[in-house]
Amino acid sequence: MNPIVLVTGAGAGLSEVEAMILAESAGEKHAFNTIPTKITIAPGGIGAFATQDGETMKSITGVVAISQIARAYWPEKSSKRPPLCSSPDGVLGVLNQKPEQDQVSAAANATTPHEAIRLFDAGDAVPPTFSCAACPMAQWGSAHQGGKASNSQACKELRRLVVLVDGWTQPALLTLPPTSVKTWDAFCSAQQRNRSAYWAVRIKVGLDKQNSQGGDAYSTVVIEPVERLTDKTILQAVVRIREEYAKLVREMSITGDEYRTTGDGDVVDGTATVGEAQPFL
Repeated sequence: MNPIVLVTGAGAGLSEVEAMILAESAGEKHAFNTIPTKITIAPGGIGAFATQDGETMKSITGVVAISQIARAYWPEKSSKRPPLCSSPDGVLGVLNQKPEQDQVSAAANATTPHEAIRLFDAGDAVPPTFSCAACPMAQWGSAHQGGKASNSQACKELRRLVVLVDGWTQPALLTLPPTSVKTWDAFCSAQQRNRSAYWAVRIKVGLDKQNSQGGDAYSTVVIEPVERLTDKTILQAVVRIREEYAKLVREMSITGDEYRTTGDGDVVDGTATVGEAQPFL
C-alpha cells in the first residue's frame, strides 16, 4: 500500500481498482514530471482553498508532515510576480537576480530600503544572501506597499506546510500568510507542550472570514485536531516523508502565487520574531 494513502486515508484504505492502478504506475518513472500540488487560500474572504488546477475545498483534512518558516518581500501591492527578495528558510534572504524596474522603484520608496537598493544605486556588487534578522524590511512598521504605511512587516513571514491530504497519493504544499501564522504556531506549540508534535496529529483546517482595517475581506485558518497518530507504522511513514521533503522545502524558491495581500497589508500583533530556522525533526 502506498504509505501516503496509508497515512491520510483515515482507515478507508484503497479500493481494489485503486490498488491495481497505483501498483501499475509505481514503475512508470519516465512518463511525465510530477508537479507538486500547491494549495492556496482563495482571496476575498470566500472561505475556500484552491489548487493550481482549479479544484476548490472548504476545508482540508490530513497530516502536516513539515512546517517551515519562510519570508518574502514584495515591494509592490498585489503582485503575482516572484518576490524581490525571499528566504525559504527564514534566515537568509536571496535577491531576485532579474527584478523588473518598477519593482525596484517600488522598493526604493521604503523609509529604509532593502540593502540591495543602495547597492544597485551605487553600482556595487550584490551579495548572494542577506541576513533576515538584520534586514529593515523584516522590522515591524516597515510595510510600504502603495506608499501607505502600516504596522506590519514589509517582508512577510510565512509558513510553508507539506500536507498529506486525506485520500491524496502525493504531498501538497500549502503556504500560510502572516494573518494565519499565529494560529498555526499556537497549535504547534500546544502539541509540543503535550509531549507530541504537529506532524503526529491528524487535523482539519478550515477558514474564517475576517476584514482588514481598510474593509477588505480575507480568510484566516482555523485548526481542529481530529486524532493523534498512535500507530507506529503510520508515524514511521510520516517520518520517511519528512526526511524526503525536508531539504526541498528549505531550498524551494517562493513564487508569486504563494501570497495575496489583504488590501491594506497584513496587520498582526507584532509578536513574531526573526531568528534561526526551526528544525524539522
